[in-house]
Amino acid sequence: MGLLGKWIESLDYQFEILPTCTRHKSPRSTCQRCFDVCKEAAISIDHNIPIISPKKCIECGKCMAACPVQAIAGIFPKRTVVNNTLVMTSADFPTVKELLLLYKNGVRGIISENPERLEDGKEVIDLANSMLEQLGEEPFTVSTDPFEKAEKVYSRRELFSVWHQESQSLMKQAVPAKWRFNHTQLDLAKYYPDFQFATLSVDTKKCTLCKTCEFLCEKNCLTISETGFTINAQSCSACQLCVDSCPEQAIIIEEKVSQVFDVHYPIYQKICPVCGQPYATLREDDQKCVACTKQEGFLSPVYI
Repeated sequence: MGLLGKWIESLDYQFEILPTCTRHKSPRSTCQRCFDVCKEAAISIDHNIPIISPKKCIECGKCMAACPVQAIAGIFPKRTVVNNTLVMTSADFPTVKELLLLYKNGVRGIISENPERLEDGKEVIDLANSMLEQLGEEPFTVSTDPFEKAEKVYSRRELFSVWHQESQSLMKQAVPAKWRFNHTQLDLAKYYPDFQFATLSVDTKKCTLCKTCEFLCEKNCLTISETGFTINAQSCSACQLCVDSCPEQAIIIEEKVSQVFDVHYPIYQKICPVCGQPYATLREDDQKCVACTKQEGFLSPVYI
């Protein structure tokens, strides 16, 4: 294939699932949000790994919006926005996440001449407006008024400016597709730094401080030091990987909007009287280390 052929081929693209997918990171992951939202059945799960079928995928972007860790790479479909208003020209209604991102980029209204189209999206709009209220923002306005895009008369200087902008846009489209991938823009936490969209807590009666959750969390929401177990959920996207991977099932995640706050659990450093080794625990009244406690439990009559 010549250089021109390779260049043209690079302009095309297919959605792909990256190694940052929680199912790639741990066989315990149960996340299947991309699978659940794909109406084309283009995503299957084989040996715990999600796979996208290029033949079935219509590149609607629903899986990209649904993925909590932005692990589906591609080019998110463009929306028609005029005068800070989202113009619904198709039946493909945006997701709640997409509406919140559009709002952060200045969109304040939603309009469609087809009332049925807005009625189909009513649940999504209501949920988005409910979240906006919790974020201290005004809700979207919704209208079915006829929409006419007004023609504009350009001066000569403005005309050259428009041509310049259009040529820049054309050049952006003429670069390899992977350079234009925008899946990382779908992280809500980056746009609302004073809020968190999930609340994490730890059952201190179960946690053994094994650090599995801390190791697997790429958002760095969980930090275990010698003195404490600290949770900062501002960047948490509720991917559930820490919940699925915790051997003691000690982590709880609740998806809800709230102002950012840290949770801190003190850690106690002790010496085990059985094995004589130092150990850390979240329970002030613990008398033995985890290993000795579990060994004793295994040998007790309850387990025989």
